[in-house]
Amino acid sequence: MFDEYWSVYDEWYVRNYTLWVSECLCLKSLGTAGLVLDIGVGTGIFRKCVQGYVVGVDPALKPLALASERGVTPVSALGEHLPFRSGVFDWAVIIVTICFLSDPLKVLQEVNRVLRSGGYVATCFVPKESEWGKYYIMKAWRGESLFYKYAKFYSVREVLKLLFSAGFSFREFTSTLCGDPRTPPTVELPKRNSRSCGFVCVKAFKP
Repeated sequence: MFDEYWSVYDEWYVRNYTLWVSECLCLKSLGTAGLVLDIGVGTGIFRKCVQGYVVGVDPALKPLALASERGVTPVSALGEHLPFRSGVFDWAVIIVTICFLSDPLKVLQEVNRVLRSGGYVATCFVPKESEWGKYYIMKAWRGESLFYKYAKFYSVREVLKLLFSAGFSFREFTSTLCGDPRTPPTVELPKRNSRSCGFVCVKAFKP
């Protein structure tokens, strides 16, 4: 799907630039650094929002070409089978990707393997219980979303359970998009220790 419609995906963020800025500020607030692995990097649209040297993994080849132009070191691979040695990355980010994974627990277990001890993972997603989650689920049900009709939305509690099952320890929440998705958006600063908005990042670490 993303190999065929990668330009549609990328153009969505151009049309919805205000939403991208809010999500970008949320990502920047996480404090990524060092060698960073981006699972499901796509076109690399969030490259400017992630500090550090970014290696991007994605099974779709066409978006990886654009990600490379944006400063990502591209690797064609599945998150369930990462082609890296154990303990080499300082950070991993999973940005609006977990809802498209066939086996999110296996991906998180692989992320745990390739992270160094004390390394961090940030799982950023649209919680199904949020107003934005309900909005996207309704659009998918009506056939109005090209991508989200294939998505499985998770609650914050479900993502925390997946992270714990994969061997991670919780550190903090950061979130944005706290407004009504049916009203014109404005740029929002990220909220620390908040899990009630439409874009939530769960920061966890490998003990």
